[in-house]
Amino acid sequence: METKICKCCGRELPIDDFRVTKLGRRNTCNECVSKKIADAKKRKNDGLTFEEELERAKTLRLQDFTPRELMTELKRRGYDGKLTFTQVIEIDISKIGE
Repeated sequence: METKICKCCGRELPIDDFRVTKLGRRNTCNECVSKKIADAKKRKNDGLTFEEELERAKTLRLQDFTPRELMTELKRRGYDGKLTFTQVIEIDISKIGE
């Protein structure tokens, strides 16, 4: 039987437990995909009104947003067009291998 390892949960599962897309099989098993969808719906329906979400977002600094959240927030605030950003990640290599 052919198997595949889920990139999300790390389990080795039968190939039939992975959805088929135009490009082939997904790297995430059906169970993990379902959990992600359910979590997203739960976050979306957490009981906050649009005004409450907007007020909460105003208190966050832009650096606290993920790129996707930032795009969504700017669109909510009425911005339109292109957003270009540069992400800087600092890694202290002096502590690697200790």
